Amino acid sequence: MNERHRQKRLTAWRYLLALPRSVILNLRLFPWRQAWYLPLLVSHRTVIDNLSGRVDLQCDNLRIGLVKIGFGTYQGTDFRRDRTHLNLRGTLTIAGECTFGAGCSVEVAEGARLSVGPKFNFGPKSLLICHKAMTFGADDLISWCCTLMDTDQHSLVDAEGQRVNPDREIHFGDNVWMGCHVIVSKGTSLPDETTVSAGARLSGRYEEPQTVLAGNPAIVVRRGIKREL
Repeated sequence: MNERHRQKRLTAWRYLLALPRSVILNLRLFPWRQAWYLPLLVSHRTVIDNLSGRVDLQCDNLRIGLVKIGFGTYQGTDFRRDRTHLNLRGTLTIAGECTFGAGCSVEVAEGARLSVGPKFNFGPKSLLICHKAMTFGADDLISWCCTLMDTDQHSLVDAEGQRVNPDREIHFGDNVWMGCHVIVSKGTSLPDETTVSAGARLSGRYEEPQTVLAGNPAIVVRRGIKREL
């Protein structure tokens, strides 16, 4: 058996193992008219830290495995040991097919909103912490071991007791491609067709589309560039 066939059989086995938990979660999260399609496929290696929030599927063409959680891998993924973590206390809005990779961690705090467009791909071992709002467009690709946070996690106050580091929204346009080990700070906004180099740190608003961003903090290093779909 060649490597390609072995990987296909292994993937099919992982999907089979995911079915019992996925059936329960679909029935819990969606109305029956959506749940019976089994649009949500959750790996058996996924840890559900909290599921008191809600998932809003805004997609007409429902099918089994439309949303995959804990399945995307890369060369450094150890599927037997890399646990995916899901902590959903706010609202997750999904506009189409998307994948959350093996070993990633996604937290949506109470009252927070995470929205992802069609063909959104969140890489393995990446971390997303949403305490206010994050919006991702269509065809956005986040590579492995990235960190995205719209919060500092801890409050800083001035002499009058007023908080000086409030949470700030993160917004990505369509067809954003982000390399590995990128850090996205609160308040970051990226236009359509932005490419982010590996190891960059994003902070603030970037206005010009079809650029390559690199560095710490990230700046435009090339123009007129976009990812080929």
